[in-house]
Amino acid sequence: MRAGLSWQSFKEMRKSWSGGLGTGVRQEYFQGVNDEIRVPTAAEKRGLYAEAGWRIGGLVAGEPDRIARMAGIVAVLHGLLPHFYWTGFYRVSGAALVIGPYQGTPGCARIAWGKGVCGTAWASGQTQVVADVHAFPGHLACDARSASEIVVPGRDAQGRVVAVLDVDSLVAGAFDEIDREALEGIMADWGEGGTCGKRACS
Repeated sequence: MRAGLSWQSFKEMRKSWSGGLGTGVRQEYFQGVNDEIRVPTAAEKRGLYAEAGWRIGGLVAGEPDRIARMAGIVAVLHGLLPHFYWTGFYRVSGAALVIGPYQGTPGCARIAWGKGVCGTAWASGQTQVVADVHAFPGHLACDARSASEIVVPGRDAQGRVVAVLDVDSLVAGAFDEIDREALEGIMADWGEGGTCGKRACS
């Protein structure tokens, strides 16, 4: 943001930025990130995830660098989904998950195998949808304001879990089967190649 420019003025200016050099097209590519924390309706979620999938597909296609793909996925999801408060990846590194690209408040730097929601998703290889994180056994309160969470494993071409996509919301019960299905779909086709999808290869 430019020095001396108010946040409201910045948002208005962003809305008027052109859609390309010299086109003069009024287009806002992303809504203000988390300007309003609310849970979309089922229909809104489906529409937003369809848009996210289209944008993410263009970003990850042909990109060999995993971290670059993670950064693109996080940017799109965090910019589009209004109930996403913290959006990021944890990467498998030895015996721990290590924080990767993310948007939101500072997160836990490392998470051990099986610890918290992220560690449980890594150890089980299964998506974790938690309506109330404070009731989750062994929850790691990286940000005490988080109320609900969804964590989706990401696999490489051999079916090994190499990362988890972690999303938190300030609203309890913010995530449902629509979120699960959409995020699992994104992580099944996140540019790693192979045909393992959400399951380990045999």
